[in-house]
Amino acid sequence: MVVKMRTKVIIIGICIFIIAVIQSTVLDYTKIFNVKPNLLVVFIISMALLRGNIEGAVIGFFAGLTHDIISGKVFGFYALMGLFLGLIIGSFNKRLYRENVLIAVFFTFVSSFIYEGTVYLLNIARNYLTGNYTVSDMNFIYAFKNIVFPIAVYNSAVSILIYILSIKLNRRIEEAHKNSRRY
Repeated sequence: MVVKMRTKVIIIGICIFIIAVIQSTVLDYTKIFNVKPNLLVVFIISMALLRGNIEGAVIGFFAGLTHDIISGKVFGFYALMGLFLGLIIGSFNKRLYRENVLIAVFFTFVSSFIYEGTVYLLNIARNYLTGNYTVSDMNFIYAFKNIVFPIAVYNSAVSILIYILSIKLNRRIEEAHKNSRRY
């Protein structure tokens, strides 16, 4: 069982790494309205819906930590945001038909809107407290209309593919776990 747990951790770790590399390189060329999707958030949501709140929180923490390392901003900020996102979304795991893509799209849209809105508001608060804010930072309607909402829509569109791949990954993890209990 320890071997299977290691395998699961390695597989999910590799997925987080690949998604982070794609997000920080390839997606810079696929911007729509100067916005790119946040694949790490979509992966956190997908895995939290499929695996539950504890695993969702752990995956969220490490995906957020990876985002922290790549972004070079306040270290730990995205790790905590990912942890909370995985914990909250994972709590719906038992209440839903998990393999319905429309549920994933809905949760991705709502979660992305709240996540990106919270990131925006916390960055404004940080800038305000450090004295680095400008009047344009306070234009909430512009930010939500031109940044937060498009990211939520883009994440929802991308979530279809990521969720289908996550379902396949989850099935393999569950099959490996089931096979390890037989012996």
